[in-house]
Amino acid sequence: MQATKLVIGVDEAGYGPSMGPLTICATAWRVPCDFQVETMSKLLEPEFFAKPIKPGSSHVPIGDSKKINKDRFGKQGLCLGAAFQWCELQGNGTLDWNTVFADWAKHDWERLHRVAWYAVDGCAKEQSNQDEQLKSIVADTAAYFANASAKLRSLSTRLVGIQMRVLDEPEFNRQVDILGNKSSLLSETSLKLVRNVIAGFVQPHEPVEIYCDKHGGRNRYQSLLSHCFDQEMFSILLEGAKCSRYSSCWNGNAMQIQFQVDGDSLFPSAAASILAKWTREVLMGRLNTFWNSRVAGGIEPTAGYYVDAMRFAGQIESTASSMLLERSLWWRKK
Repeated sequence: MQATKLVIGVDEAGYGPSMGPLTICATAWRVPCDFQVETMSKLLEPEFFAKPIKPGSSHVPIGDSKKINKDRFGKQGLCLGAAFQWCELQGNGTLDWNTVFADWAKHDWERLHRVAWYAVDGCAKEQSNQDEQLKSIVADTAAYFANASAKLRSLSTRLVGIQMRVLDEPEFNRQVDILGNKSSLLSETSLKLVRNVIAGFVQPHEPVEIYCDKHGGRNRYQSLLSHCFDQEMFSILLEGAKCSRYSSCWNGNAMQIQFQVDGDSLFPSAAASILAKWTREVLMGRLNTFWNSRVAGGIEPTAGYYVDAMRFAGQIESTASSMLLERSLWWRKK
């Protein structure tokens, strides 16, 4: 029986904006022990590419979400990359985003649906449009989904799990108040997510490799790792501006974790990048639909980044006030 290791890729979407959720995703892959993650993307071509789709494309877009979410078909590319991963895990399971997200983000889903602009019943038309897009994409791409899945099998590589955290604005603000800043929020939430993924999917004595993007300007993670993993000791393999790497053993599994600039250039983190970005896109669609239906004359949508979010905030503020919605419920503090 071939020796394997569990490889986990982590990425986020929505760290910088002032409106909308922060989404953090981790994907878990079981690969042969001698498999080098740095070469994974190249080995998976041409079935997988980190480039946008267009009519006639026959690749699954997995890569840095900023490179894929371009031009006319950018959002369809994100949806395609996310849908492939769902199908790879669930086969012919129910194809609606509410089911998908409820599975990926179990920890947050019930709370998220208490926020009016993310609740499905508050934006039924937007939800229906998103589900129809998903079903159409999957129906149209069945053949090359099958080819992509076969390529993974040919390399003895398997997607075994997806987990996600989705922090809506009230929860984001609550956690920032507790932790003091959004950098600590990103780091602690990401590493606790990694911990849950390891616990959920690792096999006894199986080595674990974790790949993350750098968290802001942070270069040193040793004490943070120890804090998030039961005060386990982490050895420093490398610490620098481009990459920081550590090793340890947690619950009997050898573990190595890396934080690097452009971490989503590596396939497992790129897969997480697609999922995190698409989840945020879906939820921002709901947010925009909610407010557009309540502001007299309608309102241009926002992606939530500060300058345009300020414009959007000015347009919804009186409506939000009449609905007794405090600013902290829809505007992120930091």
